[in-house]
Amino acid sequence: MVFEKKQPTDLTALSEQLITRMNENVRRIRVIETRMDTMESRMGSIEETVIEKINELKAGFDRLINDLNKVMEKLVKMESEMQRVMKEMSKVAKKSELARLESLIEIYNPIKSKFVTRDELERILEEKRKLRA
Repeated sequence: MVFEKKQPTDLTALSEQLITRMNENVRRIRVIETRMDTMESRMGSIEETVIEKINELKAGFDRLINDLNKVMEKLVKMESEMQRVMKEMSKVAKKSELARLESLIEIYNPIKSKFVTRDELERILEEKRKLRA
C-alpha cells in the first residue's frame, strides 16, 4: 500500500508539474503574441511613414524636375537672345570707324572749314591774272 500511495502522489506531483509548465508556456506564448502584435503595429506605422516620405520625395523630385525644365527653357531663350544681340553688335560701327567718320565730318563741316564758292574762285583767279599782267 505504501507503494500505491507513493505512486499517486508522484502522478499528482507530475500532473501538477505538467500543469504548471503548461500554464507557464501559455503565459510565455501570450507574452510573445503581445510582443508580435506590438512589433506588427510598429512595422505598420514604419511602413506608412516610409510610404509618406517616399511620396514626399517623389513630389519634391517632380518639383525639381519642373524647375530645372523652366531653367533650361530660360537658358535656351537667353542663348538665342545673346546670339541675336551678337548679330546686331556685328552690324554696329566700331570705335575706329566712328573716329574716322568724325574726322571726315570735321573736314567737311562748313562752319569750321573754309570752302570757296565758284564765284569767289573766279574772282581770285581774275585778280591774280591782273596782277601778272
